[in-house]
Amino acid sequence: MNDSKDRMELDPLDPGWWDPGFWLRFHGRVLSDAEAELARRRIAPDMSLSEVVFRWRKPLVPLTLLAATLAGIFVMVNEEPGPLYSPVALEEALILDVEGDPIPTVLGRTAELDETAFLTSAGGFLP
Repeated sequence: MNDSKDRMELDPLDPGWWDPGFWLRFHGRVLSDAEAELARRRIAPDMSLSEVVFRWRKPLVPLTLLAATLAGIFVMVNEEPGPLYSPVALEEALILDVEGDPIPTVLGRTAELDETAFLTSAGGFLP
């Protein structure tokens, strides 16, 4: 900001500084320009927020759908391909860095699964 701590004179930036009647004329001009709209709003019935949203639904919904579609296309076109990973099956994830008889070997038997045999082969259960 201002390091010298001096105050700047901002009066020359005020349009009313040069012309004392400026703000009165400005106020009158704004009110005369807004007179038609203010009269229309006085006559118009009071509307709730839901009524306003309901009136905007016809132009607004298609525009939002168009914007979402364009954004999706833009994202898909500019998307950089990520690293390709080979899909990993659950069985492969379970036996990764596991030594000995892994669980999929026990579960892969063609015979009916026997819970006692499974727990015994896991080494944590003795019948």
